[in-house]
Amino acid sequence: ITAYQRGEVSVDRIEVILTVEPKIKDAADAVELPTPVIGSIAARHLTYTYPGAKTPALKDVNFTIKPGETVAIVGAIGAGKSTLANALPRLLNVAPSQLFIDGQDITEVKLKELRGAIAYVPQESFLFGTSIKNNIRYGNPLAEQPEVEAAAKQAQIHPEILNFPQEYKTVVGERGITLSGGQRQRTALARALLVDAPVLILDDALSSVDNQTASDILHNLATGTDRKTVIFISHQMSAAATADRIFVMEKGEIVQVGSHKELVGQTGLYQYLWNQQKLEELLH
Repeated sequence: ITAYQRGEVSVDRIEVILTVEPKIKDAADAVELPTPVIGSIAARHLTYTYPGAKTPALKDVNFTIKPGETVAIVGAIGAGKSTLANALPRLLNVAPSQLFIDGQDITEVKLKELRGAIAYVPQESFLFGTSIKNNIRYGNPLAEQPEVEAAAKQAQIHPEILNFPQEYKTVVGERGITLSGGQRQRTALARALLVDAPVLILDDALSSVDNQTASDILHNLATGTDRKTVIFISHQMSAAATADRIFVMEKGEIVQVGSHKELVGQTGLYQYLWNQQKLEELLH
């Protein structure tokens, strides 16, 4: 097969992809968000079932998150944490009148507006084979060096970048192969912070970062002068404990809500998860 024929096949595949209608798209009368977006989030009887599934991944979920509040969401694998994270920027097609940002039903908001107000960091973020500076600036390519460094400092990656051979000009390799898992995650976090969206979702985005550093990052986000609404989904109980409030999820439902101090003193799932992690830390 010639290079020309391979090229023809590639072009055909791209054309097929470009002609596919997205499953999630703007409503005919979609609106813009009020400005400025302050980042209040509410769920009212939020229920979601994946196509083909017999049981809902989210069941009658209700909550209100205040602007600038840091909320941790914890629970066992399969509890519905990531489903909730994916629902907020409409990566899942949730039903109308169940999820709101600044009082506006997210299904009535233009997708570009909604996703522009939310910085979403998954567990595995893609890094490009370019400089670490360009990776951080990906969502804000006009950002100046001081802004890049400020985001890196918030993400607790700045001191390590200064130790790289060419500091911020160091090329990280395709998919960030030259970085450790924790460095990749903190670089992705710095990128999200530089976008400066009012809502920040961290979906197990610090899983490769040690507990102390993750706790420091959450503390900085929660106490900074430019406070965002932060939703921190994690199995790292020590870091989750620094949040203003904690939602404990089990089988698609929120079963406990409160601060660490309130929940750790109650008999329930949170106390069990906390004690289990502390025991694991002692054994290791």
